[in-house]
Amino acid sequence: MPRIKKALKGLSGIKIHEVLEDTETAYRVKEASTEIPYAQKLTRDVQTSNEPIYADDEIYDDEEVFDGEDFELEVPEADLNRMAIFENGEYDETTKEYHWGGDGTGKDYAMTFKAKRKDGLYRMFRYYRAKFKKAKQDLQTSDNGTQVSTITISGTFYKRRLIETINGKTIQNVRTIKDAETTDDLAWLDTIPSVPVATEQEDLSSMTKEQLLAKATELGITTVSNSNTKDEIITAIQAKLAE
Repeated sequence: MPRIKKALKGLSGIKIHEVLEDTETAYRVKEASTEIPYAQKLTRDVQTSNEPIYADDEIYDDEEVFDGEDFELEVPEADLNRMAIFENGEYDETTKEYHWGGDGTGKDYAMTFKAKRKDGLYRMFRYYRAKFKKAKQDLQTSDNGTQVSTITISGTFYKRRLIETINGKTIQNVRTIKDAETTDDLAWLDTIPSVPVATEQEDLSSMTKEQLLAKATELGITTVSNSNTKDEIITAIQAKLAE
């Protein structure tokens, strides 16, 4: 049987989800994602440092400590609302103005993306805690060439705080990688699992009104509409699920 060729030669489908909760016992992200289109390049570089262990007034050993995985993402363009994410700024939806003061630290985001393999399928990546730090764009006068002013977005992937056990080993995960065997497997990129697994009540309360109405339609509920409140729609869905 010929060997499946899994060399990587592409990058696409970058999405981020805002992290809502990240503790030693719980992890949850916002269901709605933000796409980062037109990615040209993503470089990653693991950062470590040595922490000396002392004994008998001398260094007994050096322990290597993971400090994060720095990344640089290059895109040819970015809407102003996305620049607010990359630079920890503020975008005003009313005035369509983007404001940046250079203060504070940005939110944590989960990130997913895929890299095309030589066999035509994909390797899928899921990072659980990314922090964007800055965006750099060098502007130059226009000429007859076709070069554009690429935006370089810098940040770091960190361990999430959630403590979990995998194959008997306790870890705080930075990333999970999976090879797609069929195109159906790409659905793995659409969600970031919550820990602990959310109950149906928690799932409903986190949905938007539009999502709740869609779920009601899916369940065959005809007694609610856009004129109902979220709580009324949730009550109708719960009653249907309890049948």
